[in-house]
Amino acid sequence: MAATATPFGLKPVNLIGGQAFNGGAIREYLLPSNVAAAYYTGSVIYMNTNGVPTAITATPVAPKYTATSADGTAGILGVMVGVRYTDPNLKYTVFSQYLPSGAYTSGYRDIYIRVCDDPDQLYSIQAATVIGSKTNGARGAIGQNAALSSFSGSATTGLANTALDTGSNWGSCASTTTLAMRIVDIITPDDTYPEVLVKFNHGVHSYLNPLGV
Repeated sequence: MAATATPFGLKPVNLIGGQAFNGGAIREYLLPSNVAAAYYTGSVIYMNTNGVPTAITATPVAPKYTATSADGTAGILGVMVGVRYTDPNLKYTVFSQYLPSGAYTSGYRDIYIRVCDDPDQLYSIQAATVIGSKTNGARGAIGQNAALSSFSGSATTGLANTALDTGSNWGSCASTTTLAMRIVDIITPDDTYPEVLVKFNHGVHSYLNPLGV
């Protein structure tokens, strides 16, 4: 049971609607140039305007479906599940959960960011806060939306520290259409910091967002 906040980013679990799940289909995106930031498994990845797959540094938003509509975040590809590269010292291909900052400048080559890019993917993620006094506990948040928080990670474990931004007494879970994630279920409702089953809200993933990069 998670009695402490130990976020691990987003972890692929299965697909929405009972679709066949083969462990998480991935697409590999070449890192063509240097990026002055590290990459961690469990991070949300977007494509920037120069064709560089990049980890987000703020929560994405969904398009707003009202008369005063606004675009959602462009280029969200999915969640990083690892990297592969030619190691500058070993001179052969290495698979890893982590890529250090400035890897290209440091001599890493053939760098590919491995991304679970299915827009129907469900993910496990830890809540950032305790449940508190929310009505019906964590299960009272099923069907609501929430943002993401924390966008770095651990070089030791290789895991992102991204969590679900639930807020005090889970008050940040809401019907707001622009929040990034839909809460589908609660995996560990009795934990102090529950694991939550989520998917990208409609229009967040680039495959379902008409806005290009």
